Amino acid sequence: MHADPEGQAPWALQLVARVERGAPPTRTAVCEAAAVAVVRLLADDRTRPGGEWAAPVRRWTDGRTRKHCRRARGVAWERVLALPGVTAEVAGAEVRALVPTATDEIPPEVARLQLSGSELDDPDARPAVDPVPGGPVVVSLCPEPFLPLGKAAAACGHAAQLTAARMPAQRLAAWTGAGFPVVVEHPPAPRWSRLRSTAPVEIVDAGFTVVAPGTSTALARWA
Repeated sequence: MHADPEGQAPWALQLVARVERGAPPTRTAVCEAAAVAVVRLLADDRTRPGGEWAAPVRRWTDGRTRKHCRRARGVAWERVLALPGVTAEVAGAEVRALVPTATDEIPPEVARLQLSGSELDDPDARPAVDPVPGGPVVVSLCPEPFLPLGKAAAACGHAAQLTAARMPAQRLAAWTGAGFPVVVEHPPAPRWSRLRSTAPVEIVDAGFTVVAPGTSTALARWA
């Protein structure tokens, strides 16, 4: 992680989850779709050197890689789809990762969207998932403190991003070929403590919002 240049507004990647009134997605599905969307954006050909997204993505990754998760529905969602980015759909949830911008240059159709709000139901939340060889990356969310939806989705996105950076090349190629699948688990405290000692990816929050600096919010594992 790097510092942002002195005197410049920090940059952030905006995640937008589609949450329609009539058929909202589950909380876990949004977290999984957010993780997939982030990695697909970073792996997109347009982010490679010379690509149209290369400069803004590089500026973002050179600083503190902030992520904000918002929600949209109806016409507002359609407007988001017209902006540069990548959409992932998982188990009925749709999340779009937008090309990063300075926080004082967020498009107005995104800036007006809700950053927080009512929580989504999560009837099928998994308390334990073990990775299988060649299977999805498993992201574990911390049991305490409780992370609001936007914070949880952003943490999952960051865990997936670091996974892509740290995963061995051959395993990364397999994950890439499969479309970067992610499964999110919600472990109880004893399991979380055990996983922290061995997980190759741990997200330690900088404490800009919601949680205290140094809080461990997510882990990622693969086989």
